[in-house]
Amino acid sequence: MDTEIELKFLVTPEVGSQLPTLLQPYHISQHDQQHLANTYFDTADLALGSIKAGLRIRSQNGHMEQTVKLAGSQVGGLHQRPEYNVPLTVHSPDLSLFAADIWPKGMQVEQVQQHLQSLFSTDFLRKRWLITMGDTEIELALDAGEVQSGYQREAIHELELELVKGDVSQLFELADALVKAGGLRLGAVSKAQRGYRLAGFGVAPQLQMLEPLPLTQTDHCEQTMVALLHKGLAHWQHHEEGWLAEPGARLDWLMQLREGVSLVHQTLLLFNDQVSHRVNSGWIDDLLWLQQQLSWLDRAQMLAYLTADKGHYLRRLECQLSVLDLLEDQLQQLPNEADIEALFYSARYGRLMLGLTHWLYRQDWRAGLAAEQSKQLAAPVADLAQQRLDESWQVLRHSALGEPSLSEARYIQQKGKLRRNLMVGLCFSTLYSKADSISFRMPWLDILRGIEDLDMLSPLTEVQESLSESEAVELAAWLERKQQFLLEALEQSRRQALLLTPYWQ
Repeated sequence: MDTEIELKFLVTPEVGSQLPTLLQPYHISQHDQQHLANTYFDTADLALGSIKAGLRIRSQNGHMEQTVKLAGSQVGGLHQRPEYNVPLTVHSPDLSLFAADIWPKGMQVEQVQQHLQSLFSTDFLRKRWLITMGDTEIELALDAGEVQSGYQREAIHELELELVKGDVSQLFELADALVKAGGLRLGAVSKAQRGYRLAGFGVAPQLQMLEPLPLTQTDHCEQTMVALLHKGLAHWQHHEEGWLAEPGARLDWLMQLREGVSLVHQTLLLFNDQVSHRVNSGWIDDLLWLQQQLSWLDRAQMLAYLTADKGHYLRRLECQLSVLDLLEDQLQQLPNEADIEALFYSARYGRLMLGLTHWLYRQDWRAGLAAEQSKQLAAPVADLAQQRLDESWQVLRHSALGEPSLSEARYIQQKGKLRRNLMVGLCFSTLYSKADSISFRMPWLDILRGIEDLDMLSPLTEVQESLSESEAVELAAWLERKQQFLLEALEQSRRQALLLTPYWQ
């Protein structure tokens, strides 16, 4: 058995021509290219897929090899999976050639064997470099081809860096040098997963809301921090993959991606005192940068709602068509599909994702810890949760949201602060009574939605100067009524919410 440790990247077609130059500083002990044809097998009820196993036959230069990869682990784009290989003389899978003890207990191997069928295939040209870095060897493989099932086809443009032997840190070092050039994106979905989907056996990515992490009073700080970071990173990557699978998909995918980024950012801040100062402070800057890159999503969501169904929201305005034309002009000024895809393949984005993956894999937060920090990391998370919730609550109460009354502009300015407060609550809410946490959080979630509704009128305020005088007067009066209604509702909700007893006290 081999344990495969590799980084997978989805790459732009241009990367292939850039690689020889990028690899010049390294010692290349071997370089070749080969055509690889692979057929993947499973039963109709996915007996192998259900245990996260993948079975394939690879044909190469007249030789055939049967491979099974079993369930492993994944962090970001780093994949670790047990892999077993045996040679074949005929193009037909034979599970009996593998050792019987590799399979999960209770699996009926003979029965699975009888019902195996080919589901899909991959066909690609692999350009391969074997890089030597001291005692470390890394195989770099650039694949270009397609995955096919029946008449369904999907292009393959991938780069894999596999640790043959040596130090995994050098795998990340080489990856970082390549990512700096741009055009690479860490991939969480394997060729096999793409093939299952293409064959109709895999479920297309589904939009997911960010849910609280299940916690208990005995969970310690380190355990909670790692689980939150994994959850945030997985949520982030899932929605990145989902959007790229169908560019131009609903804005909700990108909004949820931003939620995952926000959870990672908030978690690093919440546990900052407990971890080594080797935490790359640049990540905080990069996470802030990324959230800034996605800040236009709020405006896009507003404009999408205002212009939906030919401006149904504006139906009572006589100047509806004039306003609608101006709003659609604003929509055209926002980032388009190509801009978003360019962000996902940019060097800064890729290095941020790669750095977080490396940090989680190596558990770098333990390096150079002071004794007091080690003690804090091992302590139950409940005490830290109460402290962080109290701090966040005090910040909120002493912000404008705690003042006697707020104007429209002041409410909108508090949107980010309230979102951060609610994210802190999401991190720790399952440590407490579900009923108590929901009854406290729901009014504040309603206030956030109210602020977002108020902010949604901002694009309308901005178009007034481009309307005729009579149209501007009509729109101004309509806006005043809407704003007044929303402000009254917000003031009432906020007064009641400020009287609630925090559920963690």
